Parts: sequence; structure tokens; C-alpha cells
Amino acid sequence: MKKNILFFLLLVLISGCKTNPPVLYEEVVEYGNIFVSSNIDSAKIILDNTFTGKYTPDTITATVGEHIVKLEKADYSPQTFTVMVQKDSVASINLFLTMVNTPKIVLLEDFANVSCAPCVISNSIVEQLVHQTYGAAKIVVVKFPTNFPSPNDPFFLANKNDANQRMNYYKVIIAPSIFVDGIEKTTATDSISIKQKIDLRLSQIPVFGLSVNKMFAGSNINIDVALSPFDASVATDDLILHVVVIESKIEFPTPPGSNGETIFYNVMRRMLPDNGGTSLAGIDLSKVNNFNFQTTLNASWQSSEINIAAFIQNAVTKEILQAASTIK
Repeated sequence: MKKNILFFLLLVLISGCKTNPPVLYEEVVEYGNIFVSSNIDSAKIILDNTFTGKYTPDTITATVGEHIVKLEKADYSPQTFTVMVQKDSVASINLFLTMVNTPKIVLLEDFANVSCAPCVISNSIVEQLVHQTYGAAKIVVVKFPTNFPSPNDPFFLANKNDANQRMNYYKVIIAPSIFVDGIEKTTATDSISIKQKIDLRLSQIPVFGLSVNKMFAGSNINIDVALSPFDASVATDDLILHVVVIESKIEFPTPPGSNGETIFYNVMRRMLPDNGGTSLAGIDLSKVNNFNFQTTLNASWQSSEINIAAFIQNAVTKEILQAASTIK
């Protein structure tokens, strides 16, 4: 009997010494996606300090949780953004890259009419300045139609409200009239005068970086504007962001007016969201500010010639601080 009890106790002791090995569970890693875009294409996409091998615009995959996305491109200041990735979802970010030395871009507003004889000279001067002297990287041109000398200018009739607003704003009573950055009125038929005014404004140090992109979706035009403040002390109460749909080239088989011209450039088609623009009062001067607009293509417009001009203007002084366009 004692032997049986001892044998039983031995078995209990032996069994008690056995250990159950831990059950190993395979860790489940969950993923989501990040769509990364920028105002400048082909920027390197870096995720958590590691180059992904991709360039903007593109989609990258990342584990669920918080990540740091960084964009780099030669001659541009790098930008970073903290993004939260969720399972099976796509987070979209758009970063604004500014050139190390961001240039001032000048806006030239040209008020003209299809039956204005001197406009033939001024139109020729403006086109030479754009295509031969400066290029789209230095100046942006918007042609606003007037209702004089002919009230039947087809461009004016197509959008009286926006044309009248800009004419009234500058008190334009003569065609052609040209304003450089809103504050420099020139002799429209004097190329030397116009060039001097442009050069004067190009020498200014910009307080904003500005870029604009357009994307067509059927009959809709989606517009993204990115505004990057360079000076946190600039007063924004009177600043307005204007966005203008322009048709870069319009050609008629016969002259629509009496001055003989059949080709017209950079004609204002529509101002967004309207001719009052978008107030910049109270914007955050510590970060890039993004604005989105949408409009529809008019059946009479050539979509291949549609571009967007954007500019920041002080509504009181009329000074234009920076401009940009989708024209390359």
C-alpha cells in the first residue's frame, strides 16, 4: 500500500514539473495607402526617413498608424507631413514645394477690345514680352475685354459682370489700358514703358509662394491653389486671392471686330468663385494654405486652350503681391 502511495506521489511530482510551451501567435500587420501629390511633379517620396522609390504624384503603402512623409527635389525646400494611416483606406496629402529662391511673378492685366485699333499694337507688344523676353515663369497675362469702342465685343458679351468689375476697380476708360501688378499703369503702346514696369516689379522680394494646378473631369475643371507664406508678419486683412479661367488662344476665321485681328490670347473667361475673389484674412501664416475651386467648361471654350491664372492682391492699395498660372 505504501509503495502505491509513493508511486502516486512520484507521478504527481513528475507531472507538476512539466511545463506547457507558450502558444505562439503570428502578429497580424495591417496596411493602408497614402496618395502623395505636390505642386511640382517628380518629387522624391520619403516615408519615415526611407526613400520609397516613388515620385509625386503616386500612392505608397504603409502600416496602420502614424507616419512622416517627406518630399525632396533639387532646387526646392523639402517639406514634411505627419499622416495617420488607417486600415484599407487611402489618405491623401498635397505638399507645396517652394524653390530655394522663389521668384516674384508679375501679373499684367490688359484691357482691350476687338474694335480698338491701338490694341493691335499693344497685343503684339504683350505677346513679344511673354514669348520672347520673359516667358510664363516671370509674367502672367490676363486680357479683360471692354465694351468700348465697340459694345459688341464677343468676349465682353460672354462675361459682362467680371469684365465690368475689373474695369470699375481700376477705373478703366480707355482701351488699350495695361496695369502691371495692379499699381503700375503703363502706356499700352510703349514697349519700353511696359518692360520698365515689369522689371521694377520683378525685383521685388515675394512674401508669398503661389502655385495653381488644373484637372479636367468630364465637363468639370477642378482647380487647386497652394499659397505658401514667407513672412509671418505680413498683414492679410485686405488680401484677396483671385482665380481666373483664361483661354490661352482663340482664333476666328474672320475678324470679330473692326481692327482686323483674328487671334486673341489669354482672354478672361470666368473669375472664381466670383469677381470678388477669396479673402485671405485670418489665414495661417505658419503653413501652406490650400484652396479648391470647381467650374464647368463652356461649350464655346476649347478645353485644350483653357488655363488658370491666380494672383494675390491687396484690395485697398491694388498691389499684386504674387501671381501664378498653369501655363508652362
